[in-house]
Amino acid sequence: PTDSSTTVTHLKIRTMMANRQFCAMALSVVSKTPTANACAKISIIRKASRHLSIKSDPVDFVSQILPGHTNADLKDNPILAEYFNSNFPDVHEKTKQREEASPLIPEDQLGDVLVEENNVHTDSNNIRKLWCYNRSREFEEGTRRCYELREENLIPGIIYGSDPTRGILSKDASSKILVKTPWNQIQREMDLFTYHNFESRVYDLTVFRSEDDDEGIVHRVMPRDVQHHPIQKTIYCSNYLRYFPGKLIQIPIIYVNEDESPAMKRGGFIAPVSRYVPCVVEEGVPIPTSVELDCTGLRLKDVIRIDRIRFPEGVSAIKKLDKRKFLVGTVFGRRSEVASDED
Repeated sequence: PTDSSTTVTHLKIRTMMANRQFCAMALSVVSKTPTANACAKISIIRKASRHLSIKSDPVDFVSQILPGHTNADLKDNPILAEYFNSNFPDVHEKTKQREEASPLIPEDQLGDVLVEENNVHTDSNNIRKLWCYNRSREFEEGTRRCYELREENLIPGIIYGSDPTRGILSKDASSKILVKTPWNQIQREMDLFTYHNFESRVYDLTVFRSEDDDEGIVHRVMPRDVQHHPIQKTIYCSNYLRYFPGKLIQIPIIYVNEDESPAMKRGGFIAPVSRYVPCVVEEGVPIPTSVELDCTGLRLKDVIRIDRIRFPEGVSAIKKLDKRKFLVGTVFGRRSEVASDED
């Protein structure tokens, strides 16, 4: 800002780039007309803002550019708002549009909204829905192009694998489809099922050729190789493996009836060896979100095997699984407490 009443001294600008952190030099704008040095610094920062990488939904970009401040400060501080509007017009305008398009939900209504959202995206077989766009092999393939996609909140990936029900073979080059998935589609599912269990879900992924496409092509897939940036923890890549009835799927294990275990209800715990069971699900059977392990009667140092797991009807462990060697975990705890309580 160049207003005479405006004095911005030593504003530390920090911009997160796709593969490095760019720390711009401090600005000092004291007079009405910025000096040539200040103008040069502003030009550098403007160029760097084009590479702004945002971890969550990019509504709060102020904290990444100016640590210690948030978007709320723009409403309370007109000087700060004018500065960002002047030097970061593109990002500032996009943020305003996102805030208007995504109004805050009252806390007392948040639970109902999440339940409704969950039901909309799930069918009778417990298969949820996702959508994405086709990615051009000519213009959107390669490291640099993928960086640009991530800046637009589009996560690059690929659909691969065979599907005998549709006559698709993985050895054919045409079976691999480049896609780009909106960030919010992936983050929504991770919020519901956590990062690890996200890859244990089955989805009907609708692939649109462009934003004007209203129909799209549906692929039944499982997420695979979801990668995160090592520093920023942003979603970096999400691939999809085709799924068909009878294909192996890793289903997470949960513990039930822990109060019925003499060891666990007195402070014991299970040291897990296997957190997932490789299963097959018959056609037409709802795909379970988890399988239950019955803890009834578990005592200290008991070795837990697959015979304690309850499989829903139509769901079974793969035939290649050696049930005698498959180890779920072992019960541990402090012997003195368990022994005294049992006495």
